[in-house]
Amino acid sequence: MAVTQQSGKSDQLVSWPDLPIGLVNPHVTVVSAFDGAWVLYSPMRENADQLPQNGATALHISPEGDLTPFFDLVHVTHLGTTRHGLWLSVRQWDANVDVEADWLVDRTLLILSADGGTHHMIIDRMPAAAFEKDRGAHLVVYTSAPNALRDGHGGASYTYRFSQIDLPSGDLPSRLCFTEHERIPVEEDQIPGRSRHEEARVNPITPDGPRVSWTLVNLPFDQKKAAVDAIRAEFAHLDAYWTAPSGAKTPLSDGLSSTRLDVVDDWPNTRVEVSFAHPHYPEGRLRRTYRVFDSAGRIRPTDFAAIHLMEDLDTRDLPLITNAHNNILDI
Repeated sequence: MAVTQQSGKSDQLVSWPDLPIGLVNPHVTVVSAFDGAWVLYSPMRENADQLPQNGATALHISPEGDLTPFFDLVHVTHLGTTRHGLWLSVRQWDANVDVEADWLVDRTLLILSADGGTHHMIIDRMPAAAFEKDRGAHLVVYTSAPNALRDGHGGASYTYRFSQIDLPSGDLPSRLCFTEHERIPVEEDQIPGRSRHEEARVNPITPDGPRVSWTLVNLPFDQKKAAVDAIRAEFAHLDAYWTAPSGAKTPLSDGLSSTRLDVVDDWPNTRVEVSFAHPHYPEGRLRRTYRVFDSAGRIRPTDFAAIHLMEDLDTRDLPLITNAHNNILDI
């Protein structure tokens, strides 16, 4: 849902609760544009739990509340917006950081316009971003493969180089050649949306804010069960997670023991509660809770959830034990 606000006019609520975006909870990106806003729904991962997945779906919202959808955008990466529309890169990340030629091959860009039109453009570099600034539209590309700094132990750190190309104000060409345009070197922190100092603006939800009911997806019983089983399997062996060369078993994190898994509530509100004993709170238990489905009933993947838990435990990124209730500290 969205609320459009214009000076001198009443707020307008628009919604799209039945937009077909598949049975797996997607990654959602909201992007501002000079002619409204874009919402991009991207699959979290391919073939999640062997479920059929839609490609990405994009939606343009005009200031007047008109909605323009684009469906089945396969393997796209968001780059930004300009006066031309929403910029997407098709099959972006198939380059080896150590292979120069991978960064110098043709790439396909897909530009979606608010009127429902599409435009394909070829660029002979890996694209990084598209943005509007100083009354001009610009495309940023990776100049070449990154520079590698080897550490002598098999690892490396990489420094990326970027160049900015000015785009025409009118129609876009079908092909852009990096060597045929004036190129301006730019640092990563100068690229909108990539600066470490930028903070996303968050508009808090207020109790009197507008509400729209979710349209529940039609998720078969066997897929509901498979989603729950997948999370249970992710945490089934926390007490003996790692195997040493000697064959000895060790827990996910030092001191973790007595793991317990509880499945609570019915679809779509099902959650799996993972609790265990840990030295951080010797008198009680730590607990992490996972929603299995989103509010529309779609499956929420939990890739690497156990590793993320381990990182929090190993770095002691944990709340104070004074936050515990009934001997349970939710983390």
